Amino acid sequence: MDAVTALYTSAAVLLVIAGATKVIRPANSAALIELLSAFPRRSAASTRLTRALGLAEITLGIAALLSDVAAFRVVVGVLYVVFAIAVWRAISVGAESCGCFGRVDAPPTWLHVFGNIVLAVCSFGAVAGRSPLEVMEDQPAAGLGFVAAVGVLAGLELVVFTALPDALEARKSARVTGS
Repeated sequence: MDAVTALYTSAAVLLVIAGATKVIRPANSAALIELLSAFPRRSAASTRLTRALGLAEITLGIAALLSDVAAFRVVVGVLYVVFAIAVWRAISVGAESCGCFGRVDAPPTWLHVFGNIVLAVCSFGAVAGRSPLEVMEDQPAAGLGFVAAVGVLAGLELVVFTALPDALEARKSARVTGS
């Protein structure tokens, strides 16, 4: 069950990263919001909404990391379901960016939808398990191994959502031109 907690914790870390990029560089997320809604192009309101969303992600991510309250795990899961739907919608309208990670971004892909669903399921599954703080308390060296594992998982998730789709597309393009 600690593996599910590690995945849930990495999802919370990813929320903090995604939120920070929305606050610092809101352009990609604001453009997606404009594409999926009634906001006019280059709207100051979409930029403000993007930054507010980023601050909410940062706040929820930090609260999820530092709290033993199981309700945060449910909220993180629900948010990842919403992200999966948003990425699916972005795919369906032909968006160029998923809007998740500021400049370090990739087009929305089915891999991203699936990854969001996996993180949602892990977050919901973590409700029955121990909190990140409880896992760390039982670890040697104040949970340093758990923290390292969570960091690696969050980094891999970031790569899966951003770099892997580009790499797969480049590989596909190389096959087509090489044939």
